[in-house]
Amino acid sequence: MIRVGLPKGRFLGESQRLCSALGVDIEPGVLRYATAVDDMPLAIYLMKSPDVARMLKEHRIDLGLTGDEWLMEAGVRREFWCFDTGSYAASVCLLMADGDLRSVRMVRPVVTPYPNLTRALLRDVAPRFHVVAVAGSSEGLVPDFGDACLDLVETGSSAALNGLTVRETFGQVSSRLARSAMAPAVVVEPVIELLAAAVVRVP
Repeated sequence: MIRVGLPKGRFLGESQRLCSALGVDIEPGVLRYATAVDDMPLAIYLMKSPDVARMLKEHRIDLGLTGDEWLMEAGVRREFWCFDTGSYAASVCLLMADGDLRSVRMVRPVVTPYPNLTRALLRDVAPRFHVVAVAGSSEGLVPDFGDACLDLVETGSSAALNGLTVRETFGQVSSRLARSAMAPAVVVEPVIELLAAAVVRVP
């Protein structure tokens, strides 16, 4: 059996499209589905984006759709990233309060929902920082709880509304299908190809 994790929330439209490609219609409140591709049984689970990435890393699911930032946070190696579904585009940024003119190297507490990613990105940029981990948005917590925050920036409007400015940008992220390192490529490839074709057909 192939186990597929698809996200709820902001990705639900993307998950519905991929489910349709697998012959499944998502119903309100139903979080688990069964189907088949080329006589191979599939189980589809709807879950939160961070859980998709963690379960890929732990080999509990074979394929999953989530954000690049969560794949990096969980430590899913890029060789197992399959294709970009392009449902959003954002940048991973370090933000500080408007008017805070300190060098980034002086930053100490950094508020973020991505503690592992933050440690990897800021190791050389702000050598004396430490992480203040949160489960949601971090932009409202600077400067009261941190000198800076590391989070996603799409339009920049939320940062501006909260009096923040981008001080460092670490690259762009989007939504992506990835596979577990333990999922045999020959087994999951037909499913990957089917899902990739569904994404390509979108105008």
